[in-house]
Amino acid sequence: MKLFYKILCLSTSAFIFTGCLKDDRNLIDPANTNNVIEFANTANLTSPTTSRYPLLSINIIMQATGTYNAVISYSGANNAPEDITVEVVVADPSILTAYNTQNRTTLLPIPSNLFSIPQTRVVILKGTRQVNLPITFVNSDLLFGRGFVLALSIKSVSPSNHIISGNFNTMLFSLSGINELDGVYTLKYRFGTNDRNYDVTPVTWFYSDVTLVTASTTTSTMRNINAGTSVTAAVHAATSLGIPTSIPTFVPLLTYNLTSLRITNISNNTTTSARTALPNPLVTDNRVDAATKTVFASFILRETGRPDMIINDTLIYKSPR
Repeated sequence: MKLFYKILCLSTSAFIFTGCLKDDRNLIDPANTNNVIEFANTANLTSPTTSRYPLLSINIIMQATGTYNAVISYSGANNAPEDITVEVVVADPSILTAYNTQNRTTLLPIPSNLFSIPQTRVVILKGTRQVNLPITFVNSDLLFGRGFVLALSIKSVSPSNHIISGNFNTMLFSLSGINELDGVYTLKYRFGTNDRNYDVTPVTWFYSDVTLVTASTTTSTMRNINAGTSVTAAVHAATSLGIPTSIPTFVPLLTYNLTSLRITNISNNTTTSARTALPNPLVTDNRVDAATKTVFASFILRETGRPDMIINDTLIYKSPR
């Protein structure tokens, strides 16, 4: 009889424990969790994982006036069950101070005259999950290299029974000014006769992945993605014996006029090389196709003791950088 009671107790305990496990699974099932209202991660989240506040690095095209859409999200398993009004405010300055202190940074609040928020209340419509919060920037050329940050917080939601996220209720937007040609490109290139062991063909183009990185409002440096991510990646692509390579210490700097859509100069953007570059005087249509963001550039690589080498480049826009 004692053995019977022991077996019965063990069976009952196992049944209860199994039931608890089922309940736990329901608790961690995303379908059974509540949605939260928060700023969506729409760009590169560059803050450390230990940071109290999240920071997104975003690029703003440098022009007279432009708009960036921050995104408010109804995050979780479900769509919004009703229209939800979200009110956003510029965060208290102490938040950026706290971020700088924790992460040993020196980011600065963006001056109030460089941006505006046309509407501080936006509505996540019933059956949807997100809504844009437009932010207007003026004189955004002043954002280049300044380390400005716009900090925003969700102040309230209506109806008030909806939950505001505890982690992403405030977002710091780190603002980088970029020019209109900044981005990732396919480089289609061809070299003229040279004594540098680079492959030459009069009819075949070679290809490489590159970026144009903003150096100022009207200049960009070319970076060869296939050469890696270090500073040495900022070199022109090349091919030798059919194998992708690059031209050492040659960092093309393109200068352009986006009104006339002309490339006005091409030079070597490094002080560690005797190589120089200049536009090919026999080509008069170095230019930018504004509709497709395609760049056409013909120039000459020049260095003492070697013949000039002609480089013909076509950069075909692929995506933002």
